[in-house]
Amino acid sequence: MAITSQIKSSAYFGEADIVQWKTAGLLKPSVTKPVLATVEKNLVIKKLGQLHEKDRQAVKKVLQTILG
Repeated sequence: MAITSQIKSSAYFGEADIVQWKTAGLLKPSVTKPVLATVEKNLVIKKLGQLHEKDRQAVKKVLQTILG
């Protein structure tokens, strides 16, 4: 899923707030967007961080809602 720091005042369907954004290594408060993509491994320049378990569970719940 896409992650952005462009946060609107109210969450849209498929979005999940990244509560532990500093722990995840993100630079600003962020939210996931319901945009799924596959990226070839050789196109990844660097890894910014890793989501905290609580945030991973929130993203998992959103994915289950989207995908059924």
